[in-house]
Amino acid sequence: MKNEKTELKWYEKKAGLKIKDKINTEEKKKKKEERSFKKNNREISSIEFSPKKSPSTIKFLDTKSLFSSSAIPQDAKDLIENFNKIVSSSHPLSSKQKVFLAKHIRDLSHNLTDERGNRRIGYMNETTALSAYVHYFMWWNLVRLTRLFSNMDKSFFDSLTDESICLDIGSGPLTVVTALFLSRPELRNKKLTWYCMDLSSQALAFGEDIFLSVAARLQCEPWKIIRVKGNFGSSIKQKADLVTTANLFNELQEKSKPQEIKNSTEGIPPDYLSKIYTDRIQEYLNQENDKASVIVIEPGDPRSARLISLMRASFMRKKFFPMAPCTHCNECPMEGKKGGKWCNFAFTTEDAPRELKKLSERSELPKERAVLSFVAVKKQAEEIPENGDLSLRITSDLIRLPGNRSGFYACSKKGLILLVTDRHLHSGDCIKIEDPKKSLRTDPKTSALIIE
Repeated sequence: MKNEKTELKWYEKKAGLKIKDKINTEEKKKKKEERSFKKNNREISSIEFSPKKSPSTIKFLDTKSLFSSSAIPQDAKDLIENFNKIVSSSHPLSSKQKVFLAKHIRDLSHNLTDERGNRRIGYMNETTALSAYVHYFMWWNLVRLTRLFSNMDKSFFDSLTDESICLDIGSGPLTVVTALFLSRPELRNKKLTWYCMDLSSQALAFGEDIFLSVAARLQCEPWKIIRVKGNFGSSIKQKADLVTTANLFNELQEKSKPQEIKNSTEGIPPDYLSKIYTDRIQEYLNQENDKASVIVIEPGDPRSARLISLMRASFMRKKFFPMAPCTHCNECPMEGKKGGKWCNFAFTTEDAPRELKKLSERSELPKERAVLSFVAVKKQAEEIPENGDLSLRITSDLIRLPGNRSGFYACSKKGLILLVTDRHLHSGDCIKIEDPKKSLRTDPKTSALIIE
């Protein structure tokens, strides 16, 4: 036994490898990937599919992406690519700050994830944390949000005019406002007024400097910014035509200190919590505007997706109907209940800014995919009637199926769909097909209807 251990150490030293550590790391990584895959993209094994070469009986009518980088305006791409220079123009880092930036980003990441229970409410008032947030998290959020906003249907924003009032809750350094300004050139010339609400006055001031710098580089008149130091529920002087939130509710759900009664969620069931949040958002909206709208964006984790699904249902009871990502107004088939699927979308970051990816690697936080869950609703007198076609929103990556087939999970008015196809599709794509007239088979594991 002793000789075997000595021999193993000799080989490790000779090859320059830690054999046991490498094997354990690979096994852990493999098991983690398998758990993640099985959790939201379960493979179908009990269904027999048609031969791979059989002709399709369903006709594809249209395909539209939700996260295509080609939809982002070129001037916006250029600014996002050089966002670090924009930040430096108004808030340059000292030599010492540059050296420790990666460490501060890594520390803040722990503070926002595995150590979030110890995070201070006003953490964005700390200069070190705010700088790390802007240089890393805000930059990545701009990458995510400009993809989303650029690909959203123009009709969602067409009711905004020069007189429109907008509110961004939990605004931080104005990430949503900046991303929307970059993404929608048709809105840049509108004289919108934005109330930007956050507990950190320092973050709001930092963000306004960045927003003004972005507007100047685009040679556009900036929107009017009114900073509001306060939390969700604080009052504003005017009613809003558009309310936006990003990464707000996942933080609110973590706060449970007794003195924060307004924002405490300890012990409150998610269905009741969603009603509280939607009621509070509606209080901000202009009730005389019959086209008032709301966008709620959260991380693509099960808990956040569950809350968004419940908020979607709550908004619909108030005659606010989903414009995106939903293709229907029926019950959500991916509501994030325990053991079920949750609605989230992902895209690769291979075309993200080069300097941002370098900074991510230095911070030991490499990011290969960006993930989010969201819902965009608009006030309407009644549901938008659907024609005879069937719209599907792709909600998964490619799934390998028995019989050398492949497919995707999708959401539709019929419920959860397993679309069996050899087409090259991406998470978030909206496709239209001829509505199948015949009855569809059901996958016994997920209850998804199967369309080949």
